[in-house]
Amino acid sequence: MGHAPIATRITAAACGIAAAATWAFANPDLSGKYLGPVSIFAGFAASALFIIGLRGKPEFLPFAIAGFALTVTGLVISLVRQTGFAPPVAAVTRAPLAVNYGMVHITRPVDGGFSPTCTTVTGTAIPPGAGKLWLVVGGAVVRELTTGDDGGWRVPVRVGADDPRDADREYDIRVYWVPAGSRPPAIPAQGRVLDEITVVKDPARLACVSPEPTNADTPG
Repeated sequence: MGHAPIATRITAAACGIAAAATWAFANPDLSGKYLGPVSIFAGFAASALFIIGLRGKPEFLPFAIAGFALTVTGLVISLVRQTGFAPPVAAVTRAPLAVNYGMVHITRPVDGGFSPTCTTVTGTAIPPGAGKLWLVVGGAVVRELTTGDDGGWRVPVRVGADDPRDADREYDIRVYWVPAGSRPPAIPAQGRVLDEITVVKDPARLACVSPEPTNADTPG
């Protein structure tokens, strides 16, 4: 191995160690299953490259060194995990969510279906641990959601305008989680979409039947 400079050997070994360690920490689930087998395969490949290097191909020797380093590092990490001397990397790198956003499902209108100008949006919700739920239609905040005893909610809304030019136009209906203290009309940067659908204005039902919802009952 005298043909390979010492700096090249050190660099190759460092690359092999870094490859094994980076994979183990970056993807703990996948590496937990395959790090050991891949390390063994790398050992066989490194042995073949080592033999080729000794037979007059010294340019392959650094790759052999990198393969041996990956093999040793990968097997050590796998052994430590299996014997329980250290906690799995996944337990260190994953943290629970700091906020309970709740859960929301919009049941009507149907996603992708036609909607009249005046309609009622209904759904179910599990309230968040903190913060509020906002119903947003076409980008405008309509109302803060409150659920009944059965977890259901319903809100009369206007979807766009009762104008023929609004026919066949698409509108998004979304429910956001927002932090406590948020005030419309702006949706705060911390807002999180919990459910959303898209509806198409029904050309045959542009006119509203009195009384018309105004989308004016906005959160306080």
